[in-house]
Amino acid sequence: MENESLFSQTYDQIVSGALSNAKYFQMIGTPKNFSWPTAPTGQMGHEAYQVISGMPMWSPVGGYAEADARFFNAYRSVLNHITFKVSPEREQDLKDLKDKETRAANEMTKATSDQNQAYLTEKQNGGLVFSAKYPDIIAWLENAPEAASWNEKIKKTTENFNNAQNLVLELEKASMPHTLQQATDAIKMPSGDPASSTAPRGWTKVPDSDGIIRWQPSWNIETSGSDWRAELTKGSIGAFTVKLDAQDSTSDLNKSWAGGSAGYDAFFWGVSGGGGWQKMDLTKSDKSVTATISVKSSTRVKVNPGDWYDGGFMSDVAKGSQGAEGEGYTIAKPWVAKGKTNSLFGQDGILKSRVSELFVVHKPSFKIEMSSSTYQQNYQKFEASGGFRIGPFSFGGSGGHESEYIHSTSGTNTFEGESTSDNPLIIGVIVAFPGGDAP
Repeated sequence: MENESLFSQTYDQIVSGALSNAKYFQMIGTPKNFSWPTAPTGQMGHEAYQVISGMPMWSPVGGYAEADARFFNAYRSVLNHITFKVSPEREQDLKDLKDKETRAANEMTKATSDQNQAYLTEKQNGGLVFSAKYPDIIAWLENAPEAASWNEKIKKTTENFNNAQNLVLELEKASMPHTLQQATDAIKMPSGDPASSTAPRGWTKVPDSDGIIRWQPSWNIETSGSDWRAELTKGSIGAFTVKLDAQDSTSDLNKSWAGGSAGYDAFFWGVSGGGGWQKMDLTKSDKSVTATISVKSSTRVKVNPGDWYDGGFMSDVAKGSQGAEGEGYTIAKPWVAKGKTNSLFGQDGILKSRVSELFVVHKPSFKIEMSSSTYQQNYQKFEASGGFRIGPFSFGGSGGHESEYIHSTSGTNTFEGESTSDNPLIIGVIVAFPGGDAP
């Protein structure tokens, strides 16, 4: 990861300071402005759902996009690898349906892989212009017209996989132990039209990227967006400061809960212009750069899966327990609870992690000092910018937020700026681990 030392310094100072040494923090490499509109009753906003329903990568720095793995889909897959005795006359039918499900899963995986390769090819062919407009795959998926067909393909293959899983689960239900049957019933997609039906228990309605209302498994957020704003604007609760030095190489992401698994490729410095974020190389050849980011207030917001999720059952499966009544379910071979291959839980498993809390900050500001040559090289770009990014922090930016950012220069070596928005900024999440309390 480029600028890994600066990411490490930021990570370490947030964890040791603002989060009081929280063990399982993940910074968001692409900052998320909390400007989600209040959703109608029974619905959840698309932007909110995109963050909380994702399955965090095994990395101290993560990104949350449409293409990311969904926790719900992984949970369904785990349930499908829990087995029990089936009557002989149903065995062949079940095998055929599971083969169909496997093919659908392979198609979904291939579509995601092809999509990533398409972005890399476009980036290679498009050169600097393309890289400036779409610095990462998230920007490309959300803004590039040519990415629409890939979004549709991912959506279609995911839908086919869900349908194949439903057929398997329906056939299995008659022979299922009670606990597994309850878990299976809870994840079944509602049959009514979400535009005109009331959401059943454990489900909600979410508009997709095209604005079409769809059923989605519900998630419970401890506080609403308006409550966040009210709490954060009261004063300096949770205020903190991060001080960065380009010369400091003592911080190391290997010390995080995920080790050195920095699998997300995010740029550290960026400016907003031309309708999107552009990478800025302040520290590529200038190790004298220092930066101070100050946050006026911050808070942690708890997030939990809805009634469709049975965490206790997942814990029993991971421990090899048969439940309170010895119900007889077991993990289907060659799958195991935790291991390097064919694993249900843990770093190499299907159901790796989930978002348990959002870490939210309010009105961050920054001051950057550098050499006069670096200042001169970047002065025009900085002055013309509609926003600025430093690691997980953003100040203003595209999408209508340009007016929520003020900045200035001084002398021949200093850039300063701050966010004036009352909307909080999500800069990271606290990660939880299904089937256990630790990675």
